[in-house]
Formats: sequence, structure tokens, C-alpha cells
Amino acid sequence: MRLTLPGAKLTTSAEGFSLIETMIGVFILTFGLLATGQLLFLTMSSSSLARSKGNATIVAQNQLESLADLYRQSPTDANLTAGSHGPNQVAVTATDGTIVNRFNVAWTVSSVVTNGKTLKALQVVATVTPIGTTGTSANSRVGLNKVISLSTILSARMP
Repeated sequence: MRLTLPGAKLTTSAEGFSLIETMIGVFILTFGLLATGQLLFLTMSSSSLARSKGNATIVAQNQLESLADLYRQSPTDANLTAGSHGPNQVAVTATDGTIVNRFNVAWTVSSVVTNGKTLKALQVVATVTPIGTTGTSANSRVGLNKVISLSTILSARMP
């Protein structure tokens, strides 16, 4: 019990935090941490998507290069006939041998027509689609399910 003299003013203690101030601080801190966690998740997903798209582009380039080499060796090969070909399954592995990505690679070959004339050339479009770990189901992560298509025209060199 505190004794006060008549006419003396009562003073309130301003030390420490009240329960309301503490609860407001915890509330703000909670939402700040939740927002930071979501940003970290988005950052990690974005880098994973970039890696997946980069690997898919390399796979498509390799397919087009192998078809270009095949065209130079044998322009009438079955893989270069007009129509759709594939899909072939390709796995991208890390240096330690673990599988990083799996893709289905398909390509479409068509003749090149310009100004109503059919040229002695082929247009090849390689399409790379990510697949799941089993090799049969589609990638279940929608953000990482990106299809890459690259196109080139193959023709014989004129001497």
C-alpha cells in the first residue's frame, strides 16, 4: 500500500510494456515473418523454374543439333520425314549422377514454302515438355510445368 500526502500528485509508472503493446508487437512480427517466408518460397521457386527452363532449352538445342547432323549425313532419314516424331525421354543429371530434370522431347518436320514455291529445306520444331519422376505423369507443380519449343530450318549447303 502506498501512502500519499494530501495535495501530492499521483504519478504513474511508465516503465516496461503493457500487455496490449506486447500483443500488437507480436501480431506485427508474426505477419512480417509470414511475408518473409512467402518471399523466400517464391525466390526458391523462381530459381528452380529458371534452372528447369534452362535445362529444357539445352535439351531442345541438342535435339535440333543432332537432327541437323543427321540431315547432313542422310537427308532422307526416317527421323526427318514430314510429320510428328517422338517423344523421347531425356533425363538431365547432375555431376553426382542424380537426376535433376526429366523431359519428353518431340519434334515436327515440315517442308518450307515461300512465295508459293517449296524449297529444298525442312523446318524442324523441337518441343520439350517436363515430366514427373515416373516418366509417365505430367509435372504436378504448375509453376514449373513450362513447355519449350525451338525451331530451325535445315537445308543443304550449295557449293
